[in-house]
Order: sequence, then structure tokens, then C-alpha cells
Amino acid sequence: MTSFRSVIGATILSCAATMANAQVVGIATNPQGSLYYSVGAAVAGVMQQKAGVAARVQPLSGSSSYTPLVNRGQVDFGLLNAVDVVNAYEGVDNFKDRKNPDLRLVGVLFDIQNGIAVPNDSPAKSIKDLKGLRISNRFTAQSTMQSVLDATLATGGLSSADLTGFPVPDQFKGMQALGDGKVDAALSCFTCATAKEVNVALASRGGMRFLPMSDSPEAVAAMRKLFPGARSQVFKPLPAFTGITAPTRLMVYSAFLVSSTHASADMVYKTTKAIYENKSTLVAASPAMRSFAPDGMTEENVVPYHPGAERFYKEIGQWPPKKR
Repeated sequence: MTSFRSVIGATILSCAATMANAQVVGIATNPQGSLYYSVGAAVAGVMQQKAGVAARVQPLSGSSSYTPLVNRGQVDFGLLNAVDVVNAYEGVDNFKDRKNPDLRLVGVLFDIQNGIAVPNDSPAKSIKDLKGLRISNRFTAQSTMQSVLDATLATGGLSSADLTGFPVPDQFKGMQALGDGKVDAALSCFTCATAKEVNVALASRGGMRFLPMSDSPEAVAAMRKLFPGARSQVFKPLPAFTGITAPTRLMVYSAFLVSSTHASADMVYKTTKAIYENKSTLVAASPAMRSFAPDGMTEENVVPYHPGAERFYKEIGQWPPKKR
């Protein structure tokens, strides 16, 4: 029997011979090796294996490059987080003056978690304790991360002006700056390889530790004012969770599969149904899909849902979308 891994490989590199004459559906993602690429490959495999839709990943430099392609229907699908999809649709912030009005949501695929990490021996015990310290910021090649940082700081009543910034191109360079001792704190993920590297680099200081966010009504309101799609969740220590040394509340936001008005309703319906019905297959291809919740694929958003996806959600009673 052909393994799912081999199906994924065939999906990425070329269509199967039996589908050579079929139209190939493209899924735009970040470059190969990225989280989005892994998830995109998993989705492409399910589309081909379970829905009979020939699909392949189309890795590009980032969401700013492939979002206009999805909007115009030049690529059928793309992956965008909860803030990027709104900014792109409305033409604001990192998509300023570049509206993408034809974007349509298909569904939530997985959760992205971020928090602010410090060396374990740092005197900082909460977000508000960061005032006056050095922190990685700007994220010149990954602008969404500045929005995430600002929203996280806001839960402690702080803004970037309250800290000394250390400009970096992306989140991972910012984490490395923490490991190198160039900053006192950095926005971080707890399951990525870079977190493990930083933890080793900080071994003499007890490793790294995430600061807990407040879940007070004021903190939640401040966070959502800057990042409307954000929520928080408590994570307990696990071997795979670097820097989670005690139950810790961190910021969480959704990553969507997105399409456009140019995609056929039937194809989007089949895709949505295949994703909904095949979590185990998706998880086998991409560990990030462990957070995928079939019963939570709809989430209230200013961007409309694609009619094909909406039809499926109405059939299974997952309509209208609700706030998370």
C-alpha cells in the first residue's frame, strides 16, 4: 500500500500520472521547511487522496507575495493567520493600500501560539515586569510579529515605547538574540526548533521561561484592540513545550485556509469536507495539525466565507461562525 508520506511527496513534486490531464489546484505557502509549507502539503495530500482533487503546494517568499495571487484567482488557496487575512482584505497595516477584496475564508486549520520568553533566572515574573528591559522588535521581514508583540505587551499595560528595542528581521532572529544575551526578552514559540536552541544557549541561566499573560477583562480587551483575532490559553509543562516551566497563559490565534471568489464552490466544498473528515491523516503528515479542531473550523471574522465552505458548514450545523 502506498504510504501517506509518499502521497505527500508526489503531491508536492508533481501530480500523479492518473491525474496528469486534470487541473491542478495550488496551495500557496511560505518557503519549504516552514510551518505553513508542512500544513499546506498535508492539506494537498488530503485533497488528492480523499476528495479526488489534484493539488500541490506552491511555496513562495511569504504571505505578502502570495495573497494578491490568491485574491486574483491565480492560486486557488493560501494560508493566512487571523490578522493577516483581515489586513489583506481591508488593505491596512502590513497590506496598507493593497486591498484584496476577493479573498474568502475556507476554515481554521490550526492554532499559532506565541509568548514572551526570558532567561529562567530573570527577575521578570509577568509581562508588566518587562518595563525598561531590552526586547527584540521591529521584525522587518515578518511584520505580523510586531502586532503580536504589541498585543502581548498590552496585556501587561505596556507598549513598545516602555522597553528598549533591538530590531531584528524575524521572530527567530529575535529568539537567537535572547540566546546570545543581546536582549532580556523575546517573542517566542515553544514548539519550534529555535526555542530548543535558545534553551541550550541559556543553559547556564537555567534555560528559557515564558512569562504568563493576564486573563483579566482589561488585559483581554487591550490584546484584542491591537489583534482582534487573538485569545489566550493555558499550557501545561510537557517535554515538547520548551520554556513552559509551569502552567502558563499565552496568546493564541488562528491560521486559516483562504481562497477567493474565483474558486469554484464545488471544489471548495469538497476540500472543506475532506479536511473536516480527516484529522488523523492531516496530523500524520504535519504535527501542527494536532491543534486542528473539526468542530471549530468556523470563526467569526470580517472576511466572508466562501460559498462552497459555507454550504458544508450549514450541512453539519457549524453555521453561523461564532467568536472564539
